[in-house]
Amino acid sequence: MGKIRNMQNKRKHKYIIRQHIRIRASIKQKLRQKPHKKKRIVEAVQVPRAPRKFRRYQNSSNTNFAANRKNAVTFTKNDFVKNHLPENLRYITETKDSPFNLKDMRKEKYDSKGTITIPEKFSILDNPNESYTTLRKLISALFLEDSNVVTLDYQNCKNTELSTQTLLDIILMDFVKFRTKCKHIDRQKRDLFPIIGANNINDVTVKKMLFSVGSPVNLGIQENNFSDIEKYKLRVHNNRKEKDENKRMAQKELDTTEMADYVINCLARMNKKITPVKLNDLCTVIGEILINAEEHSTTQHRFSIGYFKEEMDNGNHFGLFRLVILNFGKTIYEKFKSDDCPNKNIVNKMNELSASYTKKSWFRSGEFEEESLWTLYALQEGVTSVSQESYKKRGNGSIRFIESFFNIKGSQETDNTSQMSIVSGRTRIIFDGKYCIKEKTNADGEIFKVMTFNDSGNIDDKPDSKCVICSKDYFPGTIISAKILLNDDDIQQI
Repeated sequence: MGKIRNMQNKRKHKYIIRQHIRIRASIKQKLRQKPHKKKRIVEAVQVPRAPRKFRRYQNSSNTNFAANRKNAVTFTKNDFVKNHLPENLRYITETKDSPFNLKDMRKEKYDSKGTITIPEKFSILDNPNESYTTLRKLISALFLEDSNVVTLDYQNCKNTELSTQTLLDIILMDFVKFRTKCKHIDRQKRDLFPIIGANNINDVTVKKMLFSVGSPVNLGIQENNFSDIEKYKLRVHNNRKEKDENKRMAQKELDTTEMADYVINCLARMNKKITPVKLNDLCTVIGEILINAEEHSTTQHRFSIGYFKEEMDNGNHFGLFRLVILNFGKTIYEKFKSDDCPNKNIVNKMNELSASYTKKSWFRSGEFEEESLWTLYALQEGVTSVSQESYKKRGNGSIRFIESFFNIKGSQETDNTSQMSIVSGRTRIIFDGKYCIKEKTNADGEIFKVMTFNDSGNIDDKPDSKCVICSKDYFPGTIISAKILLNDDDIQQI
C-alpha cells in the first residue's frame, strides 16, 4: 500500500510541475503579444452627395472610362476659364454683345480641328465679317475645343491690317499667360490648353509685318530686321499700376514723345525730316488719341503700336506710317448712355438730336442707328463724356486730333492714301478727306469746329452713310487706326 501511495504522490507532483510550466509559458507568450485595442463602435453617418458642379463624372457600372476622363478635363478647363482669365480676355469673352462671347460661341459649336485659316484680307476695317469670324474660330479653338495644337495658316493671306493683327496678338499674348498659369496651378501639371503655331507665311508683305511687330515678336518666338521697315513694337500701358493722375499724364507725354521720335528716326533713314508744323500736328494726333484711349478704357489697359514702311514708286521716295491705339471697355456710345455719365448737359443735347432724327425717320435698324449718331456727335468740339472741369484741363478733345490728321494728310490731290478710322461698338467712322472740318458760330457768337460728314456742316443733317457706318459687328472697346502717307509736301531734305 505504501508503495502505491508513493507512486501516486510522485505522479501528482509531476502534474503540478507541468501545470506551472504551462502557466509560465502562457504568461511569457502574452507578454510578447501587443495588447488588443478595444473596438470602437461608430454610428453610421450618411455623407451628403457632392453638388453636380463639383462632380468630375457620374460613377456607374456601365460608364466609359475615356468619356469620364474627357468630362473631368472639360470640367477643369471650364473652371480655369471661369476663375483665371486675364482681365482683357475676360472682358471680351464675357461682354454680352462681344463677338467673342464664350457663351454664344458654345452654341455655334465650331470645329476647327486645330487649324485656323487666315483670310486673304485680314482686316476688321475692310473685311469685317470674315475677319471677325476668323477670330471667333481662334478663340473657340483655344478655349472650347480639344485640339493639342492650334495652327494659324497664312497660305491665303495677302494683307494684314495693323489694328486687326494687334487685336489677334493681344488675344494670343493673354492666352499664353493664361495657359502657363493654368499649368502651374494644376496639381497634375497637365497641358489642358493647346500650344500655338503658324505656317505658310509666304507673302513678303505679311511676313515683314509679322516678324517685325507681329505675333512671333510679341510672343517672344522670333524677331527679324528688314532694311525698309522701322518698327515700333506693341506697347501695353496699365493704368492700374499708376493711381496718380499727374504721373499718368507724364507717362502719356513720354509715350507721345517716344512715338514722335520714332517717326523722326523713320524719316532720317530716308535722309528727310518732318517740318516743325507737321511734327507738332503729329504729336497732337498721338497725344489726343492716347488720352481718349485712357478715358474710355474699362480694363485700364491702353495698347499702342506703330509700323513704318519705306516705299519707292515710279521714282518717288516716301514713307507710309501706320499707327494703332486701342482699348477694351465701354464704347463711346455706352459712355454717354450710361446713367453715371458726368456730363448730363451733353447727354441732354444728344437726346434732343435723337428725337429730331426719329421725327424725320432717319434711323434705320442695321443701317443708321442712334449709336452711330451719338458716336459722331462725340467727335465735335466741346463734346466730351468727362466733366467740364476735366475737359477744360484737357483742351479741345477729339476734334484736335482729327484736325491734325487732315493737316498732315494735305490735299486730296497730293494724297489719296492717308486714312483714319474710329471703330467703337457697332460704329465705324472713316476719315478719307472727302469731308473736312468746318467752323460754325453759336448763338453767343463763339466760333467752334464741327466734323459732320455732310455738305451743310450741320449736325442736324444726316451724315454720309459711306463715312459713318453702322456695322452688325460689335467691337468691345474703341480702336483708332491711322494710315499716314509722308510725302514731299510733308517732309524736307536734311
